[in-house]
Amino acid sequence: MKCTSYITLGALFATAAVAQDFSGTGQIFVINSTSFADANPSQSIGCLDATGAFSVDNCATFTKLKTASVASEIGNCTFTDSSQPANTDNVYGANSYAWHCLGGYSANIYDGLYTVNGFKYTFLCHGDTDCYYDVKQLPSSDTTTPVWSFIWGSRQTSVPAGHTQVMWYWNKTS
Repeated sequence: MKCTSYITLGALFATAAVAQDFSGTGQIFVINSTSFADANPSQSIGCLDATGAFSVDNCATFTKLKTASVASEIGNCTFTDSSQPANTDNVYGANSYAWHCLGGYSANIYDGLYTVNGFKYTFLCHGDTDCYYDVKQLPSSDTTTPVWSFIWGSRQTSVPAGHTQVMWYWNKTS
């Protein structure tokens, strides 16, 4: 009985698993969802532009690098650029800087993005199983807004009041 249960469970996971292709070039769509189990690309509310900011429709093309980080036409992208706004609305956000792509920056291991086998779609994660991101406001057609990594802990378990929790979807173009 126990063996049959494990075989059944294994078969369930095997059929649910979808090959994830986070490679080549693609666009990063911003998905309005708080559940990677239920999220899908049709929930896109915008994308990331070449600077790494959240835009309604000015979608940049990014290239996945060997370091697992990505670069736009401007340069490599990171959450560690202290010239960018910190997420000071978040209890833990004093050193959480907005995602930013800049020329002359050498990406490192902390800039890597990845996906998880078994997701229905190629959602991008960062850090220690952090597959969600934080935006303070949604952009309009002529503005962009910063995107931060979603940071939580015992003092704050969700995004700050007034913010939106989102996901990133890799829309592979080649």
